[in-house]
Amino acid sequence: MKKRFFLLSIVFSLVVTSMQSEETILSVFENSYKEENIEICLKNGLNKLNINLDSEIPTERLSAINFILKNTYENNIHKMRGEEDNKVYIKDTGEEAVFDKDGNLVTNDWNKGSYNYGTYDKPIQKFELDIWPWLVWGNTRTDPTSFAERFYYYLTDLDIGIQKYIFLKKKSDLEKINYSELKESDKLVYHFFNYLIFNENYTFDLSEKNIKNYKKSADNYWNFLSQLFSLSGFRNE
Repeated sequence: MKKRFFLLSIVFSLVVTSMQSEETILSVFENSYKEENIEICLKNGLNKLNINLDSEIPTERLSAINFILKNTYENNIHKMRGEEDNKVYIKDTGEEAVFDKDGNLVTNDWNKGSYNYGTYDKPIQKFELDIWPWLVWGNTRTDPTSFAERFYYYLTDLDIGIQKYIFLKKKSDLEKINYSELKESDKLVYHFFNYLIFNENYTFDLSEKNIKNYKKSADNYWNFLSQLFSLSGFRNE
């Protein structure tokens, strides 16, 4: 099975929808640009999704989420609106630049580089400092993209992190994380991704049995990944 699947070939043949009138990630956060406190925004959204924030997430899931986010890079989120040839460069000091296929610096509001306050070796903090603010508010004050558009492209980057986890040979070597030792803000992030990646209602989960099937076939893996898009509020039409 190829480790890279061509999700971008279905860009916006996916449309935003409500699943059986229930709240979805997209419906909960579609007007998030109006929020002033992004931590409260996340907490309120998780409550609307009926996620029990008092429940403890098992260590193995925390470890998996931490690993997946550590391998979720900012690539596709800088290729929105047809700019699929853009390349992203990030300095160790946090500066970020995006160049188009001709080597020109990308300066539009939706794909241009920004300053990174977080680092990939601390993925939860990076999500809190860089990714979540971008999802909520966009790249700039005049960024024309919606939460739905940004989240779609973020899922295509998250996909790579999930694939890295699937092909990881020794999951027992993952960093062990204790839920009770986490900051409250970190717990919110873990609950968000526990809901998205390890949702109890998934027919196709990340059990070892299913992971073996995902390794064999892209179609098998798509059975899992398509659930994330559906849960978020996207569907094929």
